[in-house]
Amino acid sequence: MPKLDEIHSFAVEEGIKEDPRDEEKIEEELEKRKEKYEELEGKKKEHYDEDKLENPFDDSKVIYAGDRDVEKIAVGIDIETQDLILIDRLNEKGEDIDAAFGHHPEGRALANLYEVMGLQVDTLEQAGIPVSQAEGIVRPRAEEVKKGVHASNHPRSPRTAELLDIPFMCLHTVCDNHAYQFMKNHLEEEEPETLEDVVDAILEVPEYEWSLKYDMGPEIFAGNGNNRAGKIEVLGFTGGTGLKDDLIDKMVESGIDTLIVMHAKKEQIKKAKEENINIISAGHMPSDSLGINLLLDKIQEEFDIDVFELSGFNRVER
Repeated sequence: MPKLDEIHSFAVEEGIKEDPRDEEKIEEELEKRKEKYEELEGKKKEHYDEDKLENPFDDSKVIYAGDRDVEKIAVGIDIETQDLILIDRLNEKGEDIDAAFGHHPEGRALANLYEVMGLQVDTLEQAGIPVSQAEGIVRPRAEEVKKGVHASNHPRSPRTAELLDIPFMCLHTVCDNHAYQFMKNHLEEEEPETLEDVVDAILEVPEYEWSLKYDMGPEIFAGNGNNRAGKIEVLGFTGGTGLKDDLIDKMVESGIDTLIVMHAKKEQIKKAKEENINIISAGHMPSDSLGINLLLDKIQEEFDIDVFELSGFNRVER
């Protein structure tokens, strides 16, 4: 049976394979980190997160490693303090869960969420937005996210996992990369003509069909179902978190007609309507489940482990 850190290392490798950036670019980034690490001194070097030297996804970390073989792992969209207590309670009732795998980052992974947003520069550039404009959109938003999460209680969930001795990891962008590549390829193959066709194409994916049970399936946020989809781009599926409404101006300039997102802010929707840009929200929870499932298929092929679903996650095997 594997340890949690073995599963995490494998997941990171798979996340790199699905990353929108070239692997060479990722390696260059890791080399820069190593150079900066060597220049550090004193307390900053002593407490440096050395996982950053091998793992380019700062929102995807082992939060508490423990020393337990993993035979059954609890998987959820959000694994927080209350979920870890739930797992402990389930174990008291005989579930024998060995570890927890949450999608959304906790602890140090949340504190460093802003670090992964740089890859959105690459997805925007691939969508036809000039790289200088893409950086002008992403960098200020990353700084905003950095400040926004700074005051969070980052030790809370890690300490809970430690006290309950439940090995715990978060895999955020690692999973989102899988969902991003899948959705891009799926819509390119389907070639939907109208916005309603786009919604129908998304609903062909089991995770999105399942989400209708909870009224959290794909929705047209800007535009009409009879509108022609035109040039479709999948953006905001990976790279930490969503961007602000200034993205819409750059879409207009780059000839993008329809934006497929996991979720969209009110200001972004308002701006899209003003500029006659279509926005379809595929749905946050089903999109997250999609990315987790694609990764779990690989993990379960590599390691003989069972999955226990909770916290908004729906297991679909392919």
